[in-house]
Amino acid sequence: MAELATAEQQLIYLNTHWGRQYAFTPPPAPGDQWTATARFGEPEALRAATAGELLGAVRAHYQANRSEP
Repeated sequence: MAELATAEQQLIYLNTHWGRQYAFTPPPAPGDQWTATARFGEPEALRAATAGELLGAVRAHYQANRSEP
């Protein structure tokens, strides 16, 4: 994910690709963290300094916690 995109563009990307599994919140103020809360299993909150880092955390969390068919 390009870090040069606006916070709004990054939020749209995250919601488009992962919005069914996670609820995303952009940082409320500069220097604050992005948050993703899982919508499955335990509602665990993931946090990261950038949207790109949060995307990596979401991918890892999903892989580690998804239910196998």
